[in-house]
Amino acid sequence: NWLKECVQESKLMSSWPVHVIPNTLPTNIYKPWPKSYARELFDLPKDRTLILFGALNATTDKRKGWDFLKITLSRLSKSITSCAAVVFGESGSKDNIQIGMPIYFMGRLFDDQSLALLYSAADVMIVPSLMESFGQTASEAQSCGLPVVAFNTSGLKDIVEHQKTGYLGNRFDPLDLAAGVDWVLEDDERYNLLRQSSVKRAQRLWSPEVVSNKYVKLYQEVLEK
Repeated sequence: NWLKECVQESKLMSSWPVHVIPNTLPTNIYKPWPKSYARELFDLPKDRTLILFGALNATTDKRKGWDFLKITLSRLSKSITSCAAVVFGESGSKDNIQIGMPIYFMGRLFDDQSLALLYSAADVMIVPSLMESFGQTASEAQSCGLPVVAFNTSGLKDIVEHQKTGYLGNRFDPLDLAAGVDWVLEDDERYNLLRQSSVKRAQRLWSPEVVSNKYVKLYQEVLEK
């Protein structure tokens, strides 16, 4: 819907018809997998709270928010006992990272099943992007029952339902992202509800059957005109 708003504000395209159809997910793969099994596969610690972040060129693409994330993680190292960060999309960072917790760099993952298992291994995901047209990692994570904390901006406003499937923090405020992670994790009953709501919403909005029907409906409307 953010992209739709951009089109409607355009001098050139404001009068054009606009239809919003989301990206689809193979929800039969992006689903919750057993956490202990997933952590064992990736050799991740079973006794820590794992905070996930991932994108192509995760630490070098400025739009993905790595600089914000470091501030967020540094704050979380003080509020969450025994936590660790997990980063995919990069094999390491040139930064001298001082955030007060271990960081596990997983490199690039090239198939849906591996990604689904990594999402299932984590306890919460942070998506600190400055701008996302959609936010595919956020939708994949929620489909696996992983609550997502992100900035309340661009396409992510549609992907994360605030305090129902995760937390939308103040724009570009890394400390509010940390507050969001604390909120997600601090109550076990609420955390489980967030997980369940995330999976149900993903299936309702992004499953192949739902999205393909939207395309069929649009094509039919165009042909009828």
